[in-house]
Amino acid sequence: MREKASNRLGNLTKSPIFQIVAAQFLATFLASALCLVFDRVAAISAVMAGITCVVPGCYTLVVSLRPVIKGDSGLSQALRGEVGKFALTVALFALVFVFVKPLNVWVFFGTFVGLQLCMAVVLLLQSRKLLKR
Repeated sequence: MREKASNRLGNLTKSPIFQIVAAQFLATFLASALCLVFDRVAAISAVMAGITCVVPGCYTLVVSLRPVIKGDSGLSQALRGEVGKFALTVALFALVFVFVKPLNVWVFFGTFVGLQLCMAVVLLLQSRKLLKR
């Protein structure tokens, strides 16, 4: 049983989705710390953008790590993860804009776009690693 738990943890950290979510979490922390130097509302806006980006990524990670049923291609599982991620993102956007007052919209969207670019950077770095092999 203990080997299974450590094996699952090893699979988790090797997952590209985990690496993306970890990079987005780190970028959220850095952006909010930088914004806190200038303005409290900007820092809160950066944290809200991070939550809006990282929570759906965590959902996709959890769904992607489920074992694939024998005979299934796994496509339905990937589709379920992406549809769930999209639905969570839309719901979190709505919750932020309804309940978070005051909100610096420029910082919120700037951080959100930056976090989306984090995904591209992580994937680019991973592809370079693969090409060096």
